[in-house]
Amino acid sequence: QKAKEEADAQATLLAEQEAKEEADAKENAISNPTDALAVSMQTISKSTEASKTVQNELLKQFDDIVAIKDQDLRDMKEENDLSDQGITVQPKPFKSVTAENNALRAIKADLDNVIKARSEKIDELNKLYEERVAIGSLALDEVTLFYKKEIKRLQSEQLKANEAKSQLDIKLEAIQVATEFEKRRRIKRAAFTSEDDRYSQDRAKLKNLRETTKLAETPFKSEDFDFGEAQGNSIKILKNINHIESGFYLIIAVHGDVKSRDEFITKVIASGRTNVDFFHDVNTSKYYIYYDKVDNISSANKALEAKGNRPYNGKMSIVKIENQ
Repeated sequence: QKAKEEADAQATLLAEQEAKEEADAKENAISNPTDALAVSMQTISKSTEASKTVQNELLKQFDDIVAIKDQDLRDMKEENDLSDQGITVQPKPFKSVTAENNALRAIKADLDNVIKARSEKIDELNKLYEERVAIGSLALDEVTLFYKKEIKRLQSEQLKANEAKSQLDIKLEAIQVATEFEKRRRIKRAAFTSEDDRYSQDRAKLKNLRETTKLAETPFKSEDFDFGEAQGNSIKILKNINHIESGFYLIIAVHGDVKSRDEFITKVIASGRTNVDFFHDVNTSKYYIYYDKVDNISSANKALEAKGNRPYNGKMSIVKIENQ
């Protein structure tokens, strides 16, 4: 019995030793190739492993920037939502979006290049593998079998890398679209606020001009007035003008700057017309000065015909306001 146990132990030891020697031989054949094809395959395989590290790092950097932009979008949306509710929030610290976008472009370009180069190397490795398989004596040796598995692993890795990049591209595009929408929300809100501020300032200025302007001692002539932008004889239509009713307005001047507007209004008031008024068209950034408004075109034409020879009426025209 003892002799049998010793024989079994010896056989097991011998089998383990043979298995180890066989494994070492396989490892040696793979690690120390002797034929030209195997040597080339080993070189390319090592190259793909090195580029994998770079590729993964660039994917991580891409993912990090996408995450930052996603958070920026969330912050902007929250700020807009709260502002719509009349809640003021602390502005975020300034950061250079240009620098961030430049970094993103560089990362994407580097990533595209690495993925392309690595994919080409894997294709090259696969071609060498196919050449080696075609050699009958090498078709099923350890080197060929190893690279069969190795190529499948590399191709799988590259497929996952491409999918990861595609998903990040899709997510980034969605973030960019949503960010532009939130920017427009912010701009629209800012424009609304600034237009309201402008209206308040304009009303205060008009009130001041009416209260402080005295009648001119010497009557003004038509040439004393700067009528601004010529309007022609056709009826102009302006849509959605804030702080003013729809209707037909008898416009006596159109100016693009406050100074010219106020100088014209001052002379009109000094001429005795104290009910002169104006409105602002945000679309053209023009001030339309008037003193009469009617509800229909017939009344507007009659008023135009009856404008008389007052010096400030020299360029009178009709503007129709259509508010929704």
